[in-house]
Amino acid sequence: MRFSYQLLGGTALTLLLGLASSFDARWMALQKKLEIAARLGLSAESVFDDPDSVQNAIARIDEGDIPAETIQIPNDHKNPRNGTYKNRFWVNDSKYKPGGPVFVYDAGEGFAQYDGVYHLKEKTSFFYRLLEEFHGVGIVWEHRYYGESFPFPRTHHYPAKNLRFLTFEQALADLPYFAKTFKRKTLRGVDLTPKSTPWIMVGGSYPGVRAAVTRNKYPDTIFAAFASSATVQNQLDVSFYFERVYNGLVAYGYGNCTKDIRAAYSYIDKELDHPDSAARVKRLFMGPSGEKKSNGEFAQALSYIYTEWQSYGPKGGLGVFCDFLETDPETNKTAPAEGWAPVKGAKAVAERFAKWDRLPTRIRAAFETNCKNPDDCDGMENATGESYTWQTCSEFGLFFLQNQHAIVSKYLTEEFFQNDCYKQIPDGLSSGYLPRRPKVNETLKFTDGWHMRPSNVYWSAGQWDPWTSITPLSDEDWAPKINVTTVIPECNVPPPQSEIFGYVIPNGYHCVDFFDNEFKQAQVSTKLFSAALHKWLPCFKKKD
Repeated sequence: MRFSYQLLGGTALTLLLGLASSFDARWMALQKKLEIAARLGLSAESVFDDPDSVQNAIARIDEGDIPAETIQIPNDHKNPRNGTYKNRFWVNDSKYKPGGPVFVYDAGEGFAQYDGVYHLKEKTSFFYRLLEEFHGVGIVWEHRYYGESFPFPRTHHYPAKNLRFLTFEQALADLPYFAKTFKRKTLRGVDLTPKSTPWIMVGGSYPGVRAAVTRNKYPDTIFAAFASSATVQNQLDVSFYFERVYNGLVAYGYGNCTKDIRAAYSYIDKELDHPDSAARVKRLFMGPSGEKKSNGEFAQALSYIYTEWQSYGPKGGLGVFCDFLETDPETNKTAPAEGWAPVKGAKAVAERFAKWDRLPTRIRAAFETNCKNPDDCDGMENATGESYTWQTCSEFGLFFLQNQHAIVSKYLTEEFFQNDCYKQIPDGLSSGYLPRRPKVNETLKFTDGWHMRPSNVYWSAGQWDPWTSITPLSDEDWAPKINVTTVIPECNVPPPQSEIFGYVIPNGYHCVDFFDNEFKQAQVSTKLFSAALHKWLPCFKKKD
């Protein structure tokens, strides 16, 4: 029995085949949901088995109503004549005491209401604890073009012209614009603007980059920042992502699994090299309709065995998959160190791969095939996915290519991802708004990438987070060699290029600081940031 295509079902598989090309955006949307699930102590499987599990868990958090609020933000900070739009944010001012700071949690590339409810209401959230410890006002900020903060009415597909205001620089200017006039009716007479109150920005991953760069570019707005898993050194080729997963698997004792995965992909790629055998191997994993997709799209679908790693490590589905792959179903014996391929052959390993019954649930979750009607999967979710696609295709890059140890297919190529950009944004090139290739170098020139050294910034990363490779705490051979210190620097003094204030969390994963209630080792990191604030905040001076 081929569990993969039978579990998908005809309608679901058809929908999958129609949506597979939007891999990057849906991969990131799924990662966002898994990250929040991990913070809430939910298992990864709950996300795949029940698409509403995260939303339902958040709905059970009850500490008063914190509704979404909006502010009119210029579409174009360089030309106010281009109109305005409503940007959402959430506020908890119940913990404020005179002299307390304003904390801003940047939700980044996704729906901010989950972060808004969790971080402003959940007592186990480290952000909530900051509000209590420092008697501050808490804000969760939604990124332009995500959630419901759109400059133009949402449609199934945005024309490129409507996406032209979605740039790193424009989005970075939104929060400083907002901060200039921020006030609360419940705190009458209190000047909460950055002139009189220190603002502290917190973010993880892309929002971590935004936190650090906002401190660097707008020091009069942001006084201090927490940049967790901040992917500052954008690259076109992010094959390092899978390489770090490989290294983590080996470190956790799954070396035999990595060898068999590599053997399976070697067999799969050889089959994909020829039309007849390509159709056969696609049917093996996806059933009769699978052969309709390109080799690249098929390769993308298989890579979803890695979706949980950055939030759960081997405790997620990848560990379960490896146990499945390395256990002989007839004898119940575990594979030797070299894996099963030298004994049974690469074809047998690939066939075993195809029988893993949890692969379809990952594909369904990623491509939203839980929808009863394809139209239900579009609208808001589709627009948000299109926004992320625009950012990667225009400025960030981040193409998930085959890694050195080949635990994904060779058909994940730069050409495939670049063509996918053109496919997702059909009028991009002709409109003149989408570049032929992502302007990664221009983005790095603006941010300074690895080399940014703003004062009053704390950096953190997880040891096995695949994204750690492009954070300032990277230990890659191709990264700058710097000294990472936990000695809190003096306030308002930029560190030297050779040093950075931060902490690499042992056995940690992506933004693991933000669920330190579940991952106790991360509390070293969050406590270090709190200690830094106690040292830095007395330095704040009101501005005239």
